[in-house]
Amino acid sequence: MDLSTEITRCITIPQQQDKFDAFHQVLELILTSGDGNGPMQRLTTSQMMYLQQYVDAILDEQVGRVNARQFLMEFVQLFDTRILQPDSQKQLLMYAINQAQPRVVSFEEPLSLLREKLATIYEQEEEFAEAAKVLQGIALDSGHRTISDEYKLQIYIRIVRLLLEEDDAVPAETYLNRAGLLIPNSQDLLLQMTFKLSQARVLDAKRRFLEACSKYHELSYVSQLDEDERLQCLSAAVQCAVLAGAGPQRSRTLATLYKDERTHQLSSFAILEKTYLERVIRPEERSEFATTLKPHHLAQLADRTTVFDRAMIEHNLLAASKLYNNITFQELAALLNVSSEQAESTAAHMITDRRLLGNIDQVDQLITFASVSHANPSLTNATALAAQPASQPHTYHVEESMKAIMDWDGAIQSMCHDLDSIISQIQEKYPDYAATLS
Repeated sequence: MDLSTEITRCITIPQQQDKFDAFHQVLELILTSGDGNGPMQRLTTSQMMYLQQYVDAILDEQVGRVNARQFLMEFVQLFDTRILQPDSQKQLLMYAINQAQPRVVSFEEPLSLLREKLATIYEQEEEFAEAAKVLQGIALDSGHRTISDEYKLQIYIRIVRLLLEEDDAVPAETYLNRAGLLIPNSQDLLLQMTFKLSQARVLDAKRRFLEACSKYHELSYVSQLDEDERLQCLSAAVQCAVLAGAGPQRSRTLATLYKDERTHQLSSFAILEKTYLERVIRPEERSEFATTLKPHHLAQLADRTTVFDRAMIEHNLLAASKLYNNITFQELAALLNVSSEQAESTAAHMITDRRLLGNIDQVDQLITFASVSHANPSLTNATALAAQPASQPHTYHVEESMKAIMDWDGAIQSMCHDLDSIISQIQEKYPDYAATLS
């Protein structure tokens, strides 16, 4: 029997029931025509060709939209029962999607199921970008069928998770924001946990480490998660806290984690302790911690350092401010293992951002760290900044050269004030004269 002829004949059968029976019979003949009949058996070349012809036949205009939709739904079910070999599944799914896509309005539901199954295969093969791309093709905002918010949320979160596997945070955030509009109405605990974890991962990937740390730490307390998963979240929180830019907010976050007894069990506790106590972190300790980081934590920045390098440089600079009253650019560079220019630039940025107390003398190439308030000498540099209101002036070490400049500025300000006062008195006493000048 020529199966190609039989497939073509099925299209032209006038009676609907006969047409259904004919299509079912020819499909069974195709599936049993191979060398082996097992579902895990790879389909032969001829079977693949006949199945592709079968897809073309059920999508033919003469079959009718309602019938075609039912045939296509039955074809989708084959991938759960009769066609289980991944390569055969992948090839047939791609073909069916390409053939049905031009009539997407008529076949939205079966196309969604086909895309979900193809995405699962890509995900199993760790081709996460392709899996996300396939799912993005699902029409979730169509007005031609009713789609539940739960299904939309499931697809959005799955896309986010796949994109994050590729460290593609920008589009992941877009779909996360869409999911955020639907998550308040969801009662699915698994989706809620996955959404919160995705939030943390997006913030982590976008280098908003303090916010990510807060999310990870919150998840580490969720009792519905396994103990191993909670510890992974806690470990991720420690990583984000260490990678955050040195300053008051980071110090508060480190204090919270350091006081959490669970962190004492982590392999990263040693570096957490040193960052919290503002101790200098040595290169060998940095190398050991770097092995636990994710690829985007070690991404190279414009200045050819990594995110992790920058965090360690800023931390060691803050630790140096606790050890020294002042230090030259060259000595600081040797301590931080960077160039003198980079040491100066880092210190300048931290002082400008109010993450470090001190001033820079470029003439003498000297950084002078500000003294901590005498009222509470136990405060560290960072905690002093955190505790001090923005309106309260800091206590600085003022060099003689800086004092002279400040005196000069004060004298100019006083002269300008006096001059303004004199002009005001002239305008009040001689208004006609003042009018002629204006």
